[in-house]
Amino acid sequence: MRFTSRRPGWYLAALLAAGAAFAAAACSGASGEKLGPVAGKITVDGKPLTTGSVSLRPDAAQGNKTQHQPNGAIDAEGNYELFVPPAKRGAPLGWYKVVVTAYDNPMPNKPLKSFISMKYSDEKTTPLKFEVIENPEPGRYDLKLTR
Repeated sequence: MRFTSRRPGWYLAALLAAGAAFAAAACSGASGEKLGPVAGKITVDGKPLTTGSVSLRPDAAQGNKTQHQPNGAIDAEGNYELFVPPAKRGAPLGWYKVVVTAYDNPMPNKPLKSFISMKYSDEKTTPLKFEVIENPEPGRYDLKLTR
């Protein structure tokens, strides 16, 4: 059998569309994992943390085998909401270690200064953990840090 230029263009377009849909599903977290909404407020010594980011690391010791690391930015009032990249709201259900980073805006050639204890910025040292559930009560994911 030989290919000719008379092969319908729709055939190639359909193959490309199917491949793109499969790739998008594989990369977007559409692996069939149920997501729970994750949003909260972060305070440091009782005051809102006004910059930074929050990221979840699956806690394999607690049975969480997801490959996703949901993350989100902290706003000027200390609020955050997590997403599974590229833009799925929430996180797969299960236990996580919580990593928080918050640095000042450094001048060139000056070291970064953290607004919080560095223990929160490493999944090996963070004391923050929680379980993502399907229907969380208000305040479940609020985080209270100390300097």
